[in-house]
Amino acid sequence: MKPRAEFVLTSAIIALVLAIGAFVAMLHQWNVSQWPAGALEALKWAPAAFLAALLGAWGATGWHRRAQARQRRWSAGGMTLRTLLLSYLAFPLLLGAWVAVVSRSDQLWAASPAPVEDSLSWLPLTVLLFTAFAIVLGAVPAFILEYFVSRRYLRRLAAVTTGSA
Repeated sequence: MKPRAEFVLTSAIIALVLAIGAFVAMLHQWNVSQWPAGALEALKWAPAAFLAALLGAWGATGWHRRAQARQRRWSAGGMTLRTLLLSYLAFPLLLGAWVAVVSRSDQLWAASPAPVEDSLSWLPLTVLLFTAFAIVLGAVPAFILEYFVSRRYLRRLAAVTTGSA
């Protein structure tokens, strides 16, 4: 796998695992009796985190390529900060879009769908709360894990190899 594809995919998988883990940890903290059902509920919100990390990592690698063309070197910490910045900026937009998709699918396939007005009235609060939870619960673990992914990406780009890694 090419370094860029590996970096983008690994970053997105880390975000997916952290999103599910944070949601499950919140459910465990609140002593929710329906623990397996709550863990499955986390899967409904995780695609927004996955897509935000995918876009953030893809944007950071493009940013890195432009910097490399100008002969500027990046450290792993700097690349991590840029990746997380782009991911956290994209997350509220993608979360809002994802809530809209989930609401629309509820309208199409649910036996007794909720009114569209109810879903739209909760949209800003949902985006705000989930973005705050993502920043508070995910920033430090995401930085730590993303640092190692960024370091591997930069090392793979620096090493000239003809084979696969």
